[in-house]
Amino acid sequence: TVESLLDYAKGNNPEYASMRYEADAADERVTPAGALPDPKFRMELQDITKMGEQNATLNPSKVGSTKYTLMQDLPWYGKRDLKREIAELDAEGAQGRARGTWTEISAKLKIAHAQLYILHRNEQLAREILDLMVRLEKIAQVRYAGGLAMQQDVIRSQVEQTGMRNDLIMLENEGNMLRARINALLARPT
Repeated sequence: TVESLLDYAKGNNPEYASMRYEADAADERVTPAGALPDPKFRMELQDITKMGEQNATLNPSKVGSTKYTLMQDLPWYGKRDLKREIAELDAEGAQGRARGTWTEISAKLKIAHAQLYILHRNEQLAREILDLMVRLEKIAQVRYAGGLAMQQDVIRSQVEQTGMRNDLIMLENEGNMLRARINALLARPT
């Protein structure tokens, strides 16, 4: 059924899955977007030669002096809120793209399923008509044998049967193509 195909596609279509993951990642970027920047720590070693000593060292306890600095950048008023709003809008856009991708995939699946149904019905009708043509050929042969009809009636019915068989082959090929299209949308082997 269409519903089962849509359920399967929702869980297995790689294009839709990537769009969902992209939307989830965009949702996760909202909170950090409004956070303060990371603080910075700086350590300065001053007078590492200790008044001209030859053996310079980088050990903080053996230099002239050590200066430790902790800094925090503070953005201007409203900048953090703007960054968070931008991230929220980006997340909404990613959600919209995921919904758009799903709509496109589901529409393709529904169209292919409807075409497959129409093709199935056409194939049934073609088989019924072929059965009628076989019966007409038998009637025409009996009438020709009895001298009530001409030979061209038999030949015409045989030509029609051949045309119907060709139509059935074309319908079968088209059905194979539609099934391959559906399988491609479902991420299954064609």
